[in-house]
Amino acid sequence: MSSQSAAQREEKEVKVRQLEGVYKQVVKFAAIGFTLFQLYTAFFGLLPHMAQRSIFIGLGLFIMLGRQQFKAKASPDKKIPIFDIILMIVVLVATLYVTFNYQELIFRRLHPTSLEYVLAISLLLIGFDVARRSIGWPLIILAVFFLIYGFFGEYFPGVWSHPGIGLQLFVGRMYLGDAGYWGMLASISTRIIAIFYIFGLVVVGVGGGESFIKIGLRLAGKYRGGAAKVATVGSSLMGMISGSGMANAAATGSLTIPMMKRLKYKPEFAAGVEAVSSTGGQIMPPIMGAGAFMMTEITGIPYLTIAVAAIIPAALFYFGDMLVIDLRARKDNIEPVPSNEIPKWGDAFNLEALLQLIIPVGIIVFFLLQGSSIQFSGTVALGWVLAIFVVVNRKFKIKDKFYVLLDIFEKAGYALAGLAALAFVAQIVVSMITITGGGPKFSQLIVSIGGQNLILVLFLAMGACIILGMGMATTAAYVMSASLVAPALVNLGVPMLTAHMFVFYFAILSTITPPVCTGIYAASTVADIEWTKAVPDSIKLGLVGFIVPFMIIYNPALLLEGSAFHIIMIVLIKMVGISALAFTTIGYIRNKLNIFYRGAFLIGAVLTVSAILYVSLIGVAFTVAVFLIYLIQTRNQVEVPEEAAVE
Repeated sequence: MSSQSAAQREEKEVKVRQLEGVYKQVVKFAAIGFTLFQLYTAFFGLLPHMAQRSIFIGLGLFIMLGRQQFKAKASPDKKIPIFDIILMIVVLVATLYVTFNYQELIFRRLHPTSLEYVLAISLLLIGFDVARRSIGWPLIILAVFFLIYGFFGEYFPGVWSHPGIGLQLFVGRMYLGDAGYWGMLASISTRIIAIFYIFGLVVVGVGGGESFIKIGLRLAGKYRGGAAKVATVGSSLMGMISGSGMANAAATGSLTIPMMKRLKYKPEFAAGVEAVSSTGGQIMPPIMGAGAFMMTEITGIPYLTIAVAAIIPAALFYFGDMLVIDLRARKDNIEPVPSNEIPKWGDAFNLEALLQLIIPVGIIVFFLLQGSSIQFSGTVALGWVLAIFVVVNRKFKIKDKFYVLLDIFEKAGYALAGLAALAFVAQIVVSMITITGGGPKFSQLIVSIGGQNLILVLFLAMGACIILGMGMATTAAYVMSASLVAPALVNLGVPMLTAHMFVFYFAILSTITPPVCTGIYAASTVADIEWTKAVPDSIKLGLVGFIVPFMIIYNPALLLEGSAFHIIMIVLIKMVGISALAFTTIGYIRNKLNIFYRGAFLIGAVLTVSAILYVSLIGVAFTVAVFLIYLIQTRNQVEVPEEAAVE
């Protein structure tokens, strides 16, 4: 009898494994189908807006639920996630109901039926559950807070009080209309950001990641501390396209962090370099991790205006980052990358790199300059990369290319699913802010605390942006900050572009700001250290990023406003200040700086980054004088690296 029971258990386990395999295949093909759907609508035209957005959200939530790992229990039957399958079916029913009935729904959105109440609330709860599993609690907590504020506004005190929205209005606006679940974020995500997600993954999947590292090795490998500089160049280029500091730190970090550790960088510094460079890529024109496209949609400012204005701030950020790396390499006696590991110019900038990296970015810029839409420009560039891989690439046979593309499309489908889940929950926050008038009230709160003191308001805005961005993808963090914080700056007379660039920077930098610093988490995992060990070096490397937003508020020249002479002068002044700051934080130039020199350079840095021109000029003169005195005093001293001194 026991042998029969064993045979029955074995047969049951076989059936469960078969069902598990079918389940996984369904999710896999759903991910591939999601990518193909986005490609089809990109090349052949979008569906009517409610249909396009509901399919985008529905497929995203379906795939995210399907990706959850199986929870093995004592009984083999528990390996199949029955509950998740039920949720997946509910998601499809709730979203396809809108897809096929949107024309009727939008005209009677004030009179939902009992079924629509059930579908709307079910979709809300499932979306929260998906977000909880995939991106954590911060965004959900924010969404729940605004839902409570929306439904129970009459119980809030003072100016925060409002009549409350009621369940009927909620369902009508959020589920039946085009301003709720299927609102702006779903629109931007499916029209624009999805194209650049796929573009980035295709570029990496067909060999672009290796090309980025080769270019970094060729450009920076031969210099002191070359491994970290290579990581900065390569990860920045990847981050510009990928749009995710955390994902980029994990992906490119697997290549750059072992190289840095092998060439004597400490693991915590290697993790910091990767986290900061992966994050900084999203402030780097021309693509800026798709953030510039999001800013264009929100502000109405042309994309090219944003991309051009971002050039100098990004350059200053990387100037500071590279200077810290160089000083640290000098301090720790880090050698360049061995010459036999540095590719030749022809290998780094070969035909493949030209066709798959440089030309596609050029295509985007060219069509934008011609006045084409962001969506069209990105679609043409994506089409180019796909065509080049299929027609020109000779590394793979035709059959192998098919499987490579399937693998890329599967990964892209999972990435798009995460984007859809994020857009769904973030849109709930944005919609509730709009319905309740919470945005203007929050702006008034910041202004009321800071008064007319702009610098105090800026610090409050910085804190708010970092808190709003905790644990979120940077696109969602920027949308939250743009909705709640940017209006406060605009109300105080800060120009629209400057205000949004300010909040955009801090939304990005939340990725490397403790305690919820996802970029540092990812890089530390690759470096095999506790994330807290990488925080000090990450802050030192990214410190300039926290100062640049304040600079652009008080120095419009940094956004290329004004005469060429004035712009150049301001840039040079700020470079002196950033240099002084780097000397202070690392405490080393030719040799270790004593406390008096570090204090003097700190004073010079503070004066130089001042908004008042004559104070900045005094800071430049002071910093140069201190630097010259230091050079004179140390001209006969032999540099002894710390490691050699210890030995």
